[in-house]
Amino acid sequence: MAAPLWRIKPALTSPKEGLWIGPGAQRATDGIFLGHLAELGQGKQQSIWLSTSKEQVVCVVGKRGSGKSFTLGVIAEGLSLSLPSATHVARQISNRATLLFDPLDVYWTTRYPVAPSGNKEAQHHFELAEAAGMSGLTFNVEAWVPGNGNARPTDPAWFHVLQLPASAVGLEEWELLLNVSVLTAPMGHALADAIRLVSATGYNHGGVHTQPNAAFELGMLVGAIQSDELTAAYHPETLRALRQRVMSLEGTGLFTAAGTNVHTLVSPGRLTIVLLGRLPQAYRSAVVALLTRMLVDARSRAAFAEKRLALDPTLTGSDRAILENAVSSGVPKTTVALDEAQTFLAPGQSSVARDVFVRLVKEGRNIGLSAVLATQQPSAIDQRVLSQVETFIAHQLVTEPDIGAVRANLKASLPDTIEYGSKELDFSGLLRMLPPGQCLVSASEMNTNVRRSVVMSVRPRATVHGGIEL
Repeated sequence: MAAPLWRIKPALTSPKEGLWIGPGAQRATDGIFLGHLAELGQGKQQSIWLSTSKEQVVCVVGKRGSGKSFTLGVIAEGLSLSLPSATHVARQISNRATLLFDPLDVYWTTRYPVAPSGNKEAQHHFELAEAAGMSGLTFNVEAWVPGNGNARPTDPAWFHVLQLPASAVGLEEWELLLNVSVLTAPMGHALADAIRLVSATGYNHGGVHTQPNAAFELGMLVGAIQSDELTAAYHPETLRALRQRVMSLEGTGLFTAAGTNVHTLVSPGRLTIVLLGRLPQAYRSAVVALLTRMLVDARSRAAFAEKRLALDPTLTGSDRAILENAVSSGVPKTTVALDEAQTFLAPGQSSVARDVFVRLVKEGRNIGLSAVLATQQPSAIDQRVLSQVETFIAHQLVTEPDIGAVRANLKASLPDTIEYGSKELDFSGLLRMLPPGQCLVSASEMNTNVRRSVVMSVRPRATVHGGIEL
């Protein structure tokens, strides 16, 4: 733990159970140990816990190299810890599933506990974790490669292949995947017609009729593009170009008729990592949008059944059995984590990934979904998302637009005075002076006498940090 150099007023009263932040902080029950208060004071530095007893939205920000991804990994560890006896790291009475979208492919190492290493930085992390009593723990982690065409011979044997149902892809997602406008381009018009033919009405080719199939695969869509109906309505070059794009997408192995069941993908107490780094950006956005939408829809159904069981006094025995089955077979409460969020959630032109995340952060509390976002550029995140954040964890930022975005969205008041060593700082100076591994935490709920933003030293990682430079 770094020695605190910050002198901040007003001072906080240190609760016996530690400093808890976020929705449900007053309960001090379910939570993740994040680090220690990095402020000069009397006695032992207070531990800081992120409450997980209620649904919430957390945003972790910071420039490259400030510790942003490290902190997101700390949160991921707490949600996937396999040993219930390790209450000094996490306390989860009700385990949640965690789905982490990883554009840089750096979080799969969360499966591995820290261990002695020939890599200097990895060895340093091990020594810190061992000194803090965080070595030797185990974590429930799976990693999924999007499409068998993106799997590599060098992948660990425990990597899975993620496939998505082609029939679940919306028109906006097709636009991203095929780089075509459904509204304005002839190729987009042909695509919409082909989807209708293959899924709803059927089509003819050389006098042979093919019946519609709602659960179609991409090869079937190629057949519809070559149908008599479309060859009579569109220029051959338009259909040829569309067919080539669909066949290229088919070659990734990402889309099939059935796809990976979302219930298979997420499980209580497990961290599921989707490795987006092997996909082009348009594909990444489409995967994030589609999976998040499927999760929200499935979780909505499960949450409705849970509420009927809890609140409907008219249920018969058979009603209750049906609802209990829907809950047990449904999607569990889940935390959705998104790294490099600025590439998915920027304001401006229509974005299917951003729009589905706006729905997630606005409706998630009602259906059992939380969100954790991490970004280098908080100023590049849509305000509709930032406005829903209950806890900001801000590492070092140096540009005024990013500092201003954090300032405008703080969830607790700023300290009256901030001193670092012998320097008195304002808010901008504080964010610019934060050393790696320290951050400003601002939460809408705290179990302290004064609700203000605090400076924290992030705890050591208990798992291997995949962001280490080799």
